[in-house]
Amino acid sequence: MNGDSQLGGTDAGVTHGDPSTGLDFVSLFCRKFGCDRRKFEKRMFLECVHPEGLALARCLRWIKPGFFATDLELIEQIQHATSFVQVCRLVDYHDAQHLPEGLLRLVFKVRVSKTRLLALAETVFATVPKPPPSAARPENATGGA
Repeated sequence: MNGDSQLGGTDAGVTHGDPSTGLDFVSLFCRKFGCDRRKFEKRMFLECVHPEGLALARCLRWIKPGFFATDLELIEQIQHATSFVQVCRLVDYHDAQHLPEGLLRLVFKVRVSKTRLLALAETVFATVPKPPPSAARPENATGGA
């Protein structure tokens, strides 16, 4: 799935990361947790599932993989975000489109926790070094002429 098709292009006000920088969410996540990019989806899913529903979620992924389609769609959409703000926008957009329903999702919390996902994203983006203020303002490079 392409995140752009789910978001309708730039309608959600979210831009995707520049792959040449290597600083999109999936790159930062894999660097922080020492995981291979190919294992990002599974690792992210396991990190973000409600702890109360984790054992059941592991079983359901094998028995009924389609059960987590909306959760995996969200994980796919955030992987190219380049800031915590972008992740928040994607989560808000996703929540507006997909309300949790059913006994397993609502009562037993067998789903991705948005709170856990956002906390994890905040932690991951907090590891990105901030550029010095002078680097952000090109006019300082010319000596103010």
